[in-house]
Amino acid sequence: MAMTFWRGRAVICIFLVACLFGCATPVRKAVEQPPPLPEGIMNARWGGAIADVKKAVALDGNRWFQDSTDKPPHALYASGQYFDALAIFSYFFTPKSKQLYRVDVTFDDLKMYDKGKDRLVQSFKNPSFSQPNAEFWSWADQSLIILQKDSAHTQISYSSGPFLKINYREGQELGR
Repeated sequence: MAMTFWRGRAVICIFLVACLFGCATPVRKAVEQPPPLPEGIMNARWGGAIADVKKAVALDGNRWFQDSTDKPPHALYASGQYFDALAIFSYFFTPKSKQLYRVDVTFDDLKMYDKGKDRLVQSFKNPSFSQPNAEFWSWADQSLIILQKDSAHTQISYSSGPFLKINYREGQELGR
């Protein structure tokens, strides 16, 4: 009877040890940081004022067609060329200080997803994260590039981490 008691305890201990080692967190390989995000998109610079971004749009050979910077989402819209294709540009500004923090480039051509991914991989190496129809590049300063597509559009969203933080803080202050 004593032997059965100890045998049962040994089985329980082996089971518990196996469970504990089975639940251990796997070792993750460090993701290599991509090269630094550029200071802006084309001639528009992160943190740029609305007037400066309008000038940058003209320097890029593009044309702004709607200024909604006085109301949420505080954006300026332009049309022109990007990656040798027609695109709509959405320039987003922080709500109080009106600094550029994000630029979305939208194409009506689904083929631009593969072309955009090739160009982004050339510039920033492989994405930090991938899922169907979306690729993400991220940096330690929380800057981010998202390439995504839906049934009709391809979009590349560039965001400056430091200015995203300013946008968030200013938005929180306005919400009080």
